[in-house]
Amino acid sequence: MEPRVSKNAMIIGILLVLFGVLSLLQNFGMLGFLSALMWAVAFGAGGAVFLYFFLKNDANWWASIPAGALLGIAMTIGAEELFPWLPEGFTGAIFLGVLSLGFLAIALMNRSRWWAIIPGGALLSLAATAASSEALPDQAVGGVLFLGLAATFAILALLRTTQGMRWMFVPAAVLGTMGLLLMTSAAHLAGILWPLVLIGIGIALLFGSRHREIYR
Repeated sequence: MEPRVSKNAMIIGILLVLFGVLSLLQNFGMLGFLSALMWAVAFGAGGAVFLYFFLKNDANWWASIPAGALLGIAMTIGAEELFPWLPEGFTGAIFLGVLSLGFLAIALMNRSRWWAIIPGGALLSLAATAASSEALPDQAVGGVLFLGLAATFAILALLRTTQGMRWMFVPAAVLGTMGLLLMTSAAHLAGILWPLVLIGIGIALLFGSRHREIYR
């Protein structure tokens, strides 16, 4: 009996062959000025395949991550070639933003995988930081990052699937305060607030642990 080859393996095999052929053509200088756009199309095709796997079956939730990465690379290359006047930070934000959507889609499709919001929110915060890096002062850019992380913790604390993790409001509040202070150029208070962050998180953990012991 001949072994059966799954469609998924065939599609991935075709993509690998495509990437290999493009690499050879580029090394021999046969792509010319179309080289970058051809790579954008190739990465986009790879991302579309993984996105198809992700949407087809919930068991393939992992496929959303390479889908976001490959589509992010494709969009970044396309933006650099078609819109060369864009700031460098903005093109970097495109990759980070699309990659973050790959993680966030995992949580949106199945709320039991709420953990994906953490890397998704962090990457989206970094994307916002990169996009604003050339338009805002350094301190304000740091504030954007802190506010993004604060929003991530706040969303996690509000989810029904994480009701036992209300302590996440503590880092959300502290990070949000840090972000606002940095946005208003009060960075000299950071040395005082960072210890308060650690103390607040520690108290929240102790309170949460004690609360679970009482109601166990």
